[in-house]
Amino acid sequence: MRRPLAALVLFALASISSAAAPTKTPTHPHGHGYALAGVVVRVDVAAKTFAVRSAAGTETTLLRTSATRVQGEGLKPGDHVAVRFLEKDGKKIATSVRVESTAVAAVTPTAPSGTR
Repeated sequence: MRRPLAALVLFALASISSAAAPTKTPTHPHGHGYALAGVVVRVDVAAKTFAVRSAAGTETTLLRTSATRVQGEGLKPGDHVAVRFLEKDGKKIATSVRVESTAVAAVTPTAPSGTR
């Protein structure tokens, strides 16, 4: 009588602990989104997009919305920027853009941080 009861208790505990474990790992961080640093290569005011080329040479096109915060001078090709963005419906939406002066960008390069 004890063995079947003990086996039942162990089975119940095992199923509870496996049900509580997450089934998959999130593919991106929550809340803060992704980081990207590089040089602006293209700005399309009509489409509200801009493209940034990272130090690795990859080019990323981002969408600018009315909620996008821009720190620094306006956004133009050649600007060194640090961008935070979220992905939604297959689009990369910029949440904040920090335009770095060329003097600051030359002295303190922004390290890449796990962008796609």
